[in-house]
Amino acid sequence: MAQFFKAKAKSTSIKAIRDAQVLALDHHLNGVVKHQGKTYFVDEVLPGERVDVLPSAKSGPAKLLKRLNDAPQRIEPACQFYQQCGGCRAQYLSAQAQRDYKQRAVAELISRQSGYQDLPEFEILSGDDWHYRRATRLSTWFDKQRGWQLGFRKKSSKDIVAISECIVLKPQLSALLVPLQQLLKTWPKSINLGHIELINCQPRIVCRIRVRNQPSDKIAAQLRSFAQQYSIALVIATDEQSSYLLGEQAYYDLAEQDLRLAFTPGDFIQVNEAMNQALVSQALEWLQPCAEDQILDLYAGIGNFSLALAQKAQQVIAVEGVAAMTKQVLANAEANGLSNVSAFSGDLEQVETAKAWQKTKVNKVLLDPARAGAKLAISQVAKLSPSTVVYVSCNPATLARDAKVLKQAGYRLSKLALVDMFAHTEHVETMALFER
Repeated sequence: MAQFFKAKAKSTSIKAIRDAQVLALDHHLNGVVKHQGKTYFVDEVLPGERVDVLPSAKSGPAKLLKRLNDAPQRIEPACQFYQQCGGCRAQYLSAQAQRDYKQRAVAELISRQSGYQDLPEFEILSGDDWHYRRATRLSTWFDKQRGWQLGFRKKSSKDIVAISECIVLKPQLSALLVPLQQLLKTWPKSINLGHIELINCQPRIVCRIRVRNQPSDKIAAQLRSFAQQYSIALVIATDEQSSYLLGEQAYYDLAEQDLRLAFTPGDFIQVNEAMNQALVSQALEWLQPCAEDQILDLYAGIGNFSLALAQKAQQVIAVEGVAAMTKQVLANAEANGLSNVSAFSGDLEQVETAKAWQKTKVNKVLLDPARAGAKLAISQVAKLSPSTVVYVSCNPATLARDAKVLKQAGYRLSKLALVDMFAHTEHVETMALFER
């Protein structure tokens, strides 16, 4: 029988990198490791530490195998669920150290990607490091032995870890975790339970429960009894609708501006109430709205910035992608006695949307996009040639990308602020002031 040569298959095994030094942290607070001309990112390590890591087979972060020493800045995490829960993963650093690292990383990112070199000194806006979250989304899953369980995602996993308390939540919300878990355990699997949201707002806490179908009369009665016992409002959300089972219109206040903003549970609101107030106040300070100003507010939401600007400007044009939230902007303006707010609904990444608000001559612009940034909208803003642009960003990478457009259009970057909206996480809120 003839025999044919067959080359041995090349080994695809990935070799661990041993005794590598962590050089820096990026804006996600990932450690930066360099080895043989390649850069690797590693979770939960600090500059000055030496580590063994296993590079990812794909494009993800390298896996930490062993930390060979501890940096002086490393501290013991405060949360008892830290090793399991996927949230608040930066607890091995003090809150101040987290802000320092984030500031340096964001500055480096903006300098590298935007073209702006001599950056203004960052203003730091911070508040409480713990018990600051006024809203959270809890995951659920059904266990055959224990029934429905409630908690947060595990680190780097789709699995869920049950928790009895959360020290970044407002205490009123954390106190509801165990009672909610006890309630859910009595429910059948057939209820098709999704996530549960808790929102600390006015006139009382809202619990929004996502289900596939409307709950049975028995479960609805249980929920009403639970809501009455704990003095909360209950919203049932299905694929078709979202409605109050018990309770009334939710709202929050911007105390410094004496404004009240109603919202529908499920709408986007900033999770940190104190830092949201700081955002609005800082935006007003930078934009300096006056009676002659025509101000454009892009990605306006329910009017978080629009109404505060309208108190001092001649006219505010709010643009929001979700039609229901656009209606809420107008309703909130009316409820607060403001008649100088107009609103448009449309996808801000579509040229057609821009035609609606480009008809009005504006001289100042504020934009607060989602993580994807304002790739198309920022070009439209540059064409309007406003004197002042305030950009609020939850992703410094897309802020840096969009800032490049404004630099090419002749704007200078006058001010920067780092807003500690999400203490103990890798996320950061950034504000930038651009002036023509």
